[in-house]
Amino acid sequence: MQLRDIAKVVKGSTYGRMTFVIRNIQPPDDAGIKDLTFLFNAHQTTKAGAVIAAFKVKGKNGIIVKDAKRSLYSLLQHLDKQRSRWGISPKAEIASDVRCPRRCRIDPFVVIEQGTGIGQGTVISAQSYVGEGVVIGRNVMIHPHVIIFPGTMIRDHVTIHSNTVIGKPGFGYIKGKRFRRIPHIGGVIINAFVEIGGNVAIDRATIGSTIIGEGTKIDNLVHIGHNVKIGKNCIIMGQVGIAGSARIGDRVTLCGQVGVSDHVRIGNNAVVYAKSAVFKSIPARRVYSGIPAREHRAVLRALGRLYREP
Repeated sequence: MQLRDIAKVVKGSTYGRMTFVIRNIQPPDDAGIKDLTFLFNAHQTTKAGAVIAAFKVKGKNGIIVKDAKRSLYSLLQHLDKQRSRWGISPKAEIASDVRCPRRCRIDPFVVIEQGTGIGQGTVISAQSYVGEGVVIGRNVMIHPHVIIFPGTMIRDHVTIHSNTVIGKPGFGYIKGKRFRRIPHIGGVIINAFVEIGGNVAIDRATIGSTIIGEGTKIDNLVHIGHNVKIGKNCIIMGQVGIAGSARIGDRVTLCGQVGVSDHVRIGNNAVVYAKSAVFKSIPARRVYSGIPAREHRAVLRALGRLYREP
């Protein structure tokens, strides 16, 4: 692309040579004379031949935008859409009653069982498995090696990254002379605009549904137990574990390696800092940390007393 073509995508104004041809997009430190980069502050330097920033860079070809980070998002989204191709691989194994829209992509070695519904613009990548009766909405992106068990509903504009398992039976047993598994006959509902990272496990409900709220983003290596309900626009960071029947409100942030006990409730807009263990419910709009998790200000005061020099 030429610099002027990119300016149309990011809605910026050009300076320097408008016909400058971009070879690649690189970080500032790695960019060369034929590359484009983004600068987020005036102190950054680069050898790139073209830059996008909220300011003019002397001696460069460039595009001035209001917000460089939002412009980076717009350009990458534009390029990602251009890479899309539609079609069904003859190497995919699809049940006879599954209707695939004309505008979808099913890659080689995908298995789709009977009764599955697939929406327009959906991509199911290589070696993924979709169980019987699964419902997949429009513009869903399923990356390679994803397993989706029966009883799962995935709404529109969801992204699921590689090696994630959705809808496996939950971890529930009756104790006697030996442990006997409780049958899990419920399902999983993934609402619109959710993104699920790689190597995530979301268990099906015993009865009812495990629910992930609209707009929630889940990082890699997260485990969500059976019958958990997570609200809208939450951020769940890497290696979080949420035990069965916990309730997470809207706009909650769980930082890395947080553990949430079963049946606990976390209120709207709460934040739990990394490596915390939540054994009791947390009110809305509070910040908690520690093991066991307490209000963060109380934890800081306790640490201050502990580490105070004599």
